[in-house]
Amino acid sequence: LSFEAFRRTHSTRTETPPPCKCQMKTPPPSPVLPAAAVVLAFVAMAVANYLVTDNNLGAVKFTNTEIAHTHPVYGLLIGWAFAIWGIIYTLEGLFVVYQALPFQRFGGLREPSYAKIRGPVLALFAANSAWLFLFGYEVYWASQVVILVYDALLFVVLRRLDVNQLSSRRSAASKLAAAAFSANASWVTVASCLGIQVVLLDEGWLPSPDFAIGLLVVAVAVACAATFEYSDPVYAAVAAWALGGIIANQADASEFGCKSQICPACLAAAIPICSRDDTSARDGRPNGFAPLDCDSYTESSPDECVVAKSASVVGWAYAGIGCVAFALAAGLVRGYLRRQAEKRAPRPQPPFLEDVPSTPASGDSP
Repeated sequence: LSFEAFRRTHSTRTETPPPCKCQMKTPPPSPVLPAAAVVLAFVAMAVANYLVTDNNLGAVKFTNTEIAHTHPVYGLLIGWAFAIWGIIYTLEGLFVVYQALPFQRFGGLREPSYAKIRGPVLALFAANSAWLFLFGYEVYWASQVVILVYDALLFVVLRRLDVNQLSSRRSAASKLAAAAFSANASWVTVASCLGIQVVLLDEGWLPSPDFAIGLLVVAVAVACAATFEYSDPVYAAVAAWALGGIIANQADASEFGCKSQICPACLAAAIPICSRDDTSARDGRPNGFAPLDCDSYTESSPDECVVAKSASVVGWAYAGIGCVAFALAAGLVRGYLRRQAEKRAPRPQPPFLEDVPSTPASGDSP
């Protein structure tokens, strides 16, 4: 035998295998605790909503209805429009339950898109609850900051989901979450514009119809952008519903700004604006309702409307509905074309291993 053959046969040295050029991904953290926290936050929000509906419960000084009736600003919606909250909370409730279910086929506990949104969802549920109490205690400026944060968090959720409702590459679970929070975002954007006007009236100035229209344009622009981007009929429907509520509140048959709506709320709760003198120099835009003498009001008293209704607000609201409808049509066309392109393109496969750069071993060719 040659020396080299003898060395290979009798050598006891163990050769080190070449370094592995790949590594397994780190498993994601358990979603159980975040999912449970979302459930608890939703329950707390539901309890908060119940507590603020009746000031006899002692949770707040004034209910939302009492504040709305004594603050007749031009961005205010008619009473029946607020029933949309039933749909919003139902959709969010379905999401909350589904995201906590651990079943592999009919559960969303390990849904990848949910892991990205549980944090902001927790924060927006907390913001909703906080706003209810701040508004009920007439801490209007703080409540306005909170509702703007609340609205921003809703759009953070929508951005992280990034769901086009016509996409063939988004799960039904992610579309459910997107529908729930787009409905909420659509309404809260309009409510944020309303809140600004309530704050200003409480400061002594009932904003003009032109001011309300400016805020309306902002809300409609946001609605059009979101509806087009996500091909989202839910966002569009809620926005149109809200605009319809503003239109109905400016109708001749509405009690908006009338003694028959203001005085019952003033008699039910000692809201400061009820006893404040009207010092406004603008006809039809009072900043206090002491002259109404609500203490002597009865259901048989002749009605008197002290806030003038605005045909221009109605016209712009109708135009807003038209703009949202056009944005929805364009968004659906865009979504359909995107869906057809997705069907033609190969579906990307998620990698299970990640390449890790390594230095070539000695003797390896470069």
